[in-house]
Amino acid sequence: MALQASGAISLSDLGTEFGDTQPHSLSEFYSGGSLVPSTTQEVVTASSLGGSNSANARYPAIGGYDPQINTFSRLYTQALWGDNGSTITFDRNFTVNKTGTYSYYVAYYIQNASKTATHTLYVGGSQVATHSLTAGNSTASATGTLSVTAGQTIRVTGTGGSAGWAAMTVYIGGSSYNNSSITVAGNTSVPASGALSLADFYGAEA
Repeated sequence: MALQASGAISLSDLGTEFGDTQPHSLSEFYSGGSLVPSTTQEVVTASSLGGSNSANARYPAIGGYDPQINTFSRLYTQALWGDNGSTITFDRNFTVNKTGTYSYYVAYYIQNASKTATHTLYVGGSQVATHSLTAGNSTASATGTLSVTAGQTIRVTGTGGSAGWAAMTVYIGGSSYNNSSITVAGNTSVPASGALSLADFYGAEA
């Protein structure tokens, strides 16, 4: 729980918040040191899912997910399946509510043939990454990160063929593609060096 935003703060209060053992010294509590973290995790949310995609041949069977936001502890999840020579296509977009670095995973699986599928990612209307993945009776995948400002739109597009079953998967998350939190600056009022005062710790948290 964060320290109070006003009133008297003691060294004992700092010790309790940040798990320090007595005797306490103010010099132990610099931001980024062993006790006071300089970063924190914040939950992020996707909104306004838009765009379209080809029919999901395997949804809702095992492994098939229509494009969706804020599920499976991620911001965005899809596993679009095709079969019998059909082409998998998608062009989906959503908005995020916090500035930070977001992680993604893209994959292509195809049965009974060797083909190449392409995933392309955009942030705020600008293309930032593209992955051409070749697979045959196997899964090819790639990972990466996106720098996004609060209110910007993330867009993912792709196309890939099928022979037997095929799937194009996209996961987008926060600090990991399997979570929905990002690392942001924390305890920004607490200096990392120089003079410290107890007033620097208003609102600080472990």
